Amino acid sequence: MQLHAQSAEQFITWGDRALALNDAYGASRYYGEALKTQPGIMETQWKYAEACRLSNQYGEAALFYDKVAGKDRAGKHREAWHWLAEMQMASGHYDEAEKTWAKAKQKERHKNSMVAQRADNGIAGCRLAKTMMADPDSAVKIEHLPMPVNSFDSEFGGRTGPDSALYFTSLRGEVNAESEVKDTADYHARIYRTREIGGNWAAPSPLANEVNNGINNANSTWSTDGRWFYFSREDEPGNFSIRAVDLHNANDTGTVVLRVPGSTVTQPMVASYESSEMLFFASNMPGGLGGMDIWWGNIVGAQLLDKKPLGPAVNTPGNETGPYLDATDNTLYFSSDFLPGMGGYDLFKSSINNGEPGASINMGVPFNTPANDLYPAVNAKTMSGWFTSNRAGSFAEKGETCCNDLYRFSYPEDEAALARRRQLDTLPALPTGADTVALTDKEWKRITSLREKLPIRLYFHNDEPDPRSTATTTALDYAETYRSYAAQKPAYDSAWAATTAGTTAIDGFFTQQVDQGYAQLNDFIGLLKQALDEGQKITLQVRGYASPLAKSDYNKNLSLRRIGTLVHYFERTESGALLPYLKGTAVNGGRLTIVQSPFGNSTADASVSDRLDDLRNSVYSVGAAKERRVEIEQVR
Repeated sequence: MQLHAQSAEQFITWGDRALALNDAYGASRYYGEALKTQPGIMETQWKYAEACRLSNQYGEAALFYDKVAGKDRAGKHREAWHWLAEMQMASGHYDEAEKTWAKAKQKERHKNSMVAQRADNGIAGCRLAKTMMADPDSAVKIEHLPMPVNSFDSEFGGRTGPDSALYFTSLRGEVNAESEVKDTADYHARIYRTREIGGNWAAPSPLANEVNNGINNANSTWSTDGRWFYFSREDEPGNFSIRAVDLHNANDTGTVVLRVPGSTVTQPMVASYESSEMLFFASNMPGGLGGMDIWWGNIVGAQLLDKKPLGPAVNTPGNETGPYLDATDNTLYFSSDFLPGMGGYDLFKSSINNGEPGASINMGVPFNTPANDLYPAVNAKTMSGWFTSNRAGSFAEKGETCCNDLYRFSYPEDEAALARRRQLDTLPALPTGADTVALTDKEWKRITSLREKLPIRLYFHNDEPDPRSTATTTALDYAETYRSYAAQKPAYDSAWAATTAGTTAIDGFFTQQVDQGYAQLNDFIGLLKQALDEGQKITLQVRGYASPLAKSDYNKNLSLRRIGTLVHYFERTESGALLPYLKGTAVNGGRLTIVQSPFGNSTADASVSDRLDDLRNSVYSVGAAKERRVEIEQVR
C-alpha cells in the first residue's frame, strides 16, 4: 500500500511539472495514472479535471468536475459547478448543462459576479443552441482543409493575403513513434504560407526570419495597400506584442507597434473604416471589461495613433478574440466565450455604425459547434471566408477535440449573387424610377450594405398596438411596442409551461426573432443615416402582417398601425436626425420615402389557429407570433 501511495505521489509531481510547462495533455495522463493507483482522492480528481479541460477533453473533464462537485462539502472548489456546466455544453449536453448553470448561480454569494452573469448567458446559450441546431444554415458549405495544410498539431488564424495565398499560424513539429515532439526547443508557433492550385494545396512554407525568429509568432494581417505586414510575437511567456514589417524595405527587421508590459496584445487585423486605416486587436490590458477584449485604433505604418476598447455590445467580462472587420458593410466578426452560444468560443458578428458596435449576433449552425470556433475571416463580396475550430472531425491524436484546424466556408453563387458581384466590380448606373443616377463606389457600397441587411422582421404582441381599435394610425413607436412585447414573455412561458419543447421554442423565438429584429433595425438605421447624409434618395418598401384572429379589414388597419410604429421610430430615433429626410427638407437633398403595404392576414400561414377558445395556439404559439410582424423588405 505504501508503494502505491508513493507511485501516486510521483505521478502527481510529474503532472504538476507538466502543467507548469503548459503541457495540459501530458499532465492529464500523469494525473490519470495517479487516479488508477489511488482512485477517489478529490484533490487528484480536481487536478485531472482541470488538465482535461485545458487540453479540450470535454467529456472526461465533465465527469470529474461532477465527482468533485458532489464531494466538495467544504466549498474548496466552488468553481467546479461553473466548469462542469461549461464542459457539459462543450460536450453538447445542453439539458444537463442548463440545470448545472442554475446550481452554479445558486451557489454564487454575489449575484452580480462574473460567474452569475455567465450562468445567465449559459442558460440562454443552452436554449439558443437547441433552437439553432433545429434550424441550421443549409446553404453554406463548410470545408475542412486537408493535409498538408492542417496537421495533427494546431493550425489557426487563416487569412487571404494580398497575393491571394493563404497565410496561417501553426504549432507543429516533427514527432517520434510515441507521438512526442523530437526537438521541443524548436516547437513553437510560426506563420506559414500556402496556395491552392487546381484543387490541390501546396506544402506550407514558413515565412522568413524577420517574422519567424525562433520564438512564438502568429496572426497575419496587412495594411490596405499591402505595404505593411503586421503580426504578433511572444516577448515573455504568455504575453505578446504587435509588430510591423515594411515590405518595401528589404532591410526592415520589424518595429514594435504596441507592447504593454504585463499584458498581451495580439491577433491584429487592419481594415479601412470611414476613410481611416484601423487596427483591430485583442488584449487583456487595463481599461477593458475583463479577460481578453477587442480594441481598435488608427494605424499609420508602424504607428498606432490611439486605441480604445469596443463597447459592451461586443466586449464582456469574459474573452472576446479574433476580430475581423469586413469593410464592405462595416461588419465586425469575432469570437466570445461569454455571450450566449453553443459552448466554448462561438463566432459572432456586430455592425459598427458611427464608431459604435451594434448588438452581437450569434452566427449559428454550422459555423458554431459545442467546441471552440474562432478566428473568423469573412469576404462579403464573395460570400466566403475562413475560420478555426477544434470541432469533432478535426485531425487529432490526443482526443477528437484536442487541436485546432482551419476550415473554409462558402455560399453557392446563384445568378443574383453573380449579378451583385458584377455590379460591385463595374459600378453601373442604377435605375431609380424614370431617372438613372450614376453612383460613386462609396454610395453603391452603402446601398449594397443596406440591401444585405434585409429582410428585417419586427414583431408585435396580439392586437398591438392600440388593441380593439379600427384606427389606421398610432402615437406609439416601435421601441415602445418592442419593450411592451418583451414584458409579455412570462405569459408566453406560462402558456407552454407544460411542455419543454414549447418553452424552448418560445425562448428561441424571443431571442432569435424579437430581440434580434430590434437589434438589426438599429444597425440598419445607422447605415441608412450614413447614406442619407451623403445626399442619397432612398425608398423603403414595408409590408405588414397579422395573425388570423380578426376579420381581414380589421387586420389591415392593425397592420397600418404596426407600420406606423416603425415610421415613428424613424422620426424619433437619434433625436430626430432622420426627420428632415422624411419631410424632404434636408439641405443636402437626401430623402427617405416609406412605401406602406398592409396585407392584413391575406398571406398568413393557414396552419395558424384562428380560434378564440384556443389562445395557446392562436396567440401564444410561435407560429401565430411569427405572423404578427412588419418587414422592411426592399431598399430602392
